[in-house]
Amino acid sequence: MFKQTVEQLLTGAVICETAFADEFEYLKAPENSLRVEDFLANLDRNLTYLDSADAYYCTFQQVDQDNSAELTALFSDIRSSFRPMVEFLELLLTASQTDLPLRAKSVVNINELFDPFEHDQTLREQLRRLTSIKPFKTNKVETREQLVLIFQKLEETGYLVRKNAGSSRYYATARFDLIYLLIEFLNDSERVELPESEQQQQEELLF
Repeated sequence: MFKQTVEQLLTGAVICETAFADEFEYLKAPENSLRVEDFLANLDRNLTYLDSADAYYCTFQQVDQDNSAELTALFSDIRSSFRPMVEFLELLLTASQTDLPLRAKSVVNINELFDPFEHDQTLREQLRRLTSIKPFKTNKVETREQLVLIFQKLEETGYLVRKNAGSSRYYATARFDLIYLLIEFLNDSERVELPESEQQQQEELLF
């Protein structure tokens, strides 16, 4: 389990109970997390714990010439997907008529979303705009097909998981909590000059 856990962390996985139950249980044991931390330290990385989501992920210890190119690529990837992800979350809140954002272990039943979209022109128009941009871009015009594609993309990228392949119930992973952490960071950075601790937080967000 040590090798499997480390490999997941180094590929950018966010290890939470929903997405990686076995690896999560392994890291919950102090002796195991310490072993992983020691190993990652040899690669100039940290095992970072996200308290709000009860999840683990890998971060760089510092930014230098050896990893600047990789960090730049990671940040570009985050930036390209950030806008559509935020738009999806806002759309979901409106459609489900709830004030509670998706967080790790939240459950979404896609079947319960079909009716609101079919009866609300504004929702359909927002959905159409969302499916005109990557990573949700599609030529499908039917509302149900567009929603199914979005949820498939989110499942493929590790934001949602299903316990059974044919289930309509999706479980949110801790990747959503990282989005909220990034939003908080961006809001703070717009108001004040970043102190050293905030710069460190940015580095942690990038892996």
